[in-house]
Amino acid sequence: MLNKVMFFLPTLGGGGAERTIIQLANSLVEQGLNIDLAVCNLEGEKGKLLPEIHPKIQLINFDCGRVVNALFPLKKRLQEQHYDCIIATQTHSNVICGFAKKLAHVKTKLIFREVSTPSKNMKNTGLSKFILKSLVNLTYPLADKVVCVSNGVLQDFREYYAYKKQNLITIYNPVIDDAYFEKLNAPVQHHFFSAENKVVMAVGRLTEAKNFAFLIRSFQKLYQQYPQTRLIILGEGELRTELDQLLKDLNLSDVVDLSGFDPNPYAYFKYADLFVLSSNWEGLPGVLIQALASKIKVVSTNCPSGPMEILMNSKFGLLVECNDIDGMSRAMQHAMFENYVDYSNDEFEKHCCQFHKKNVLQSYLNLMENLA
Repeated sequence: MLNKVMFFLPTLGGGGAERTIIQLANSLVEQGLNIDLAVCNLEGEKGKLLPEIHPKIQLINFDCGRVVNALFPLKKRLQEQHYDCIIATQTHSNVICGFAKKLAHVKTKLIFREVSTPSKNMKNTGLSKFILKSLVNLTYPLADKVVCVSNGVLQDFREYYAYKKQNLITIYNPVIDDAYFEKLNAPVQHHFFSAENKVVMAVGRLTEAKNFAFLIRSFQKLYQQYPQTRLIILGEGELRTELDQLLKDLNLSDVVDLSGFDPNPYAYFKYADLFVLSSNWEGLPGVLIQALASKIKVVSTNCPSGPMEILMNSKFGLLVECNDIDGMSRAMQHAMFENYVDYSNDEFEKHCCQFHKKNVLQSYLNLMENLA
């Protein structure tokens, strides 16, 4: 019978992967399981999500800096504790966890989680790429299951690593729960929200992956035709200066607002007219699922991976090819001013259920119990 579970990840630094693990760990401890959460580094921003951890969870900080330094502390912990299962997240953590379990000679069941599209996310080249692929193909077959967060991630993982073993499955992230709908109802004020304006929303870190420069250029074409349109981008990141300059160059500073990070971006959805995901790549974009669940209109790039599955090949929203400025501008125009997609409430509810926390939690429980 399932009793004691460890989650292992690098930090609690505030990314989607970390939040998902905390959600799963908190839910499992509420189910009565003994949960340990092991991390490598909690210094500064890397401990940002500490307050979100359930008080009954045993936090283990190896305080070892880099993930590779956790190999022997993790091995020792596995030998000392009788875990039924360990769930590791992110590729480098998974590799180290695989080696630690092998060195520990324990019977603990092993689950790895793959959260992004490796062909796009991995920047390794040459020898480092060869080493990474070799390590993955050496350690991932040791896992009882490798959980990919979307079918697109699963397919890309198999192709990128030339991975042969049939231990890959897809379980979506627990993106929707009752707490989400409470956050959705919170009041928000922004000077763009008025009866005269049509507001486009985007949320994400200001990074290459999110491709907000493409969104801004696409919005410029929309704004030229519809001067009542406005764009709000919530998030911070290393491209802030570059995007500010782009707004100045395109004379959009008064109609596009880089509003910075907001811990509750979801509350904006009910005031906006459209949500746009402009990413170059994803794993499973939770914010797109959350926007869809809020019933705001959505437009997304058909990037690897996730949007095609979330929008069911344009059934629940509009899909555009990456970096197609004309296509994105037309899609935003169609969504806000012309014909949008049409679906029934029953279809919508059934589709969103697979992203609900209680259903995802049950999938993980079933997986772990079947492995035990």
